[in-house]
Amino acid sequence: MQRVRGRGVSAPGHVLVGADDDEVAQSFRMTGRLHRRHPELSRILLHHGLELVQSDRGLAPRAFHDIRAAVDAGRFEVEDLDLALAVAAAAALALGALLHAQPDRDDATSADLVVRGLLRQFGLPVDEAERICSLNLPDLEVADTLAR
Repeated sequence: MQRVRGRGVSAPGHVLVGADDDEVAQSFRMTGRLHRRHPELSRILLHHGLELVQSDRGLAPRAFHDIRAAVDAGRFEVEDLDLALAVAAAAALALGALLHAQPDRDDATSADLVVRGLLRQFGLPVDEAERICSLNLPDLEVADTLAR
């Protein structure tokens, strides 16, 4: 297993790798909250998500690039970059499907639990994953305005 620690660039849609762990988790945590805030967009992502993971355009290549940067820099433990991307994408899609199927489920808590699990799977210690997932997120109303 290759030990990886990374410092890449975080942007909307990037799943796990960013300028620092806090920003990485922040992107995923905010994406998890997207399913309730923008259900139409969420349904499109869920319908085409597996196709998008295999696309050579869009979010998948950017996420793959960021995961590779983390591998090169040494932040996560990743044996297979393609598999790491697939696992992160599958987690995001499964979370979205679950949130649509269970409208009473707390999207914020669920997204944070998924992120914590992914961070652990990619090699961060429990206490660090918990710390990262407990940080405050930016104002989602402002983020919605910027996305329009």
